[in-house]
Amino acid sequence: MRRVLGFVAIALGALLIGLGLLARPFMYDRLAIVPLDQETTSVSVGQNMSVLYPHESEDGAVIDKLTGVTVQNTREVNGIPGIAQEYGVEDTQAFWQSSSVSRAQVDGEWVDLSYSDSGVSIDRRTGEATNCCGDYRSTGDLDNPDAVEDATHEGLVFKFPFNVQKETYQWWDADLGRAFPIEFQDEEDVFGTTTYRFQQVIPDEVVATREVPASLFEEGLEGNVAADLHYANTRTLWVEPNTGVVIKGEEEVDKTLQTDGQQPVGFTVGTIGFDDETIQANADEWGAKGNLLGLLRGPLTWYLVIPGLLLVGLGAFLAFMGRSASGDSEYADEATHEEPVAAQPDFEEPVEPTYEERYPDRTDQFFEEATAPEAESRTTRRELSE
Repeated sequence: MRRVLGFVAIALGALLIGLGLLARPFMYDRLAIVPLDQETTSVSVGQNMSVLYPHESEDGAVIDKLTGVTVQNTREVNGIPGIAQEYGVEDTQAFWQSSSVSRAQVDGEWVDLSYSDSGVSIDRRTGEATNCCGDYRSTGDLDNPDAVEDATHEGLVFKFPFNVQKETYQWWDADLGRAFPIEFQDEEDVFGTTTYRFQQVIPDEVVATREVPASLFEEGLEGNVAADLHYANTRTLWVEPNTGVVIKGEEEVDKTLQTDGQQPVGFTVGTIGFDDETIQANADEWGAKGNLLGLLRGPLTWYLVIPGLLLVGLGAFLAFMGRSASGDSEYADEATHEEPVAAQPDFEEPVEPTYEERYPDRTDQFFEEATAPEAESRTTRRELSE
């Protein structure tokens, strides 16, 4: 029975060692890769914001300036596996489509402000843009949202790489049309999930020049005026470090129209970020997945290998050392066991007689025999004379 338990322990130990050695190169590598068919939705909300509201009225197309309003942005990201497969890069790269709709609450109703759409090719492990598969961005508006043009992306677009480091990365900004450094700040707990907080500070920069109604700057002015679109932003992202997924995002946007001699007009001004439902859902899902990836990439190997080695050692002792000890005991019994010996009769070696024993001195006997008759006759005659 002891030998059986020993071999069972060896088998279990070998299994644990194998799983431990394969945890990182096999299981981790299979999980640490983004899916081709990604589907996510995030909702961001900003309070007390200033925005422009283009819409149709009885007098035609107009642009209203809204201040102190609530703005909501809904972003959907959907992977399109067929595009990556068409280019033959589905093993290493993915093609994700991102669409966003911004709305403002006006007189208790939600009205559409803007629409954007883009298609981005990314590396499935690093998250960096690769531009492999026909990247594009929308150029249309709410009336013609399908208008697009070719685009070139760079840096990180949707997520950070797996196993995020506490360093500076390049994060894509659609308004700039290029990547800009985003720096690690500190660690922070978000709904029970440990995150790395990164911040990207984009200084004021002119990103476009547009013809806009002069009435935006001063009521009563007619015609259009050329205005520069200034853009600045402080973007803060809370990232789950094992998966690289953004758990929480927030932007302090300062996008304004400016022209000579007039006060800036808010195009999009204010702070907007993920709502609590989006943050909670992200933390619950990606916090758990991040813990699993962190375990596979880090201590799981030792958690499995060390007990496996101990089991193998114990099993070898039970299976082989126990057998040796049993064998030694058997041999010892055989060595100490003596067969009964039959009783042997007493036997003494013959002793060679000495010379005196072989040839004894018979002188006295001779004289006794010679004198015996005479003595006997003398005795008899004495007895007769009496």
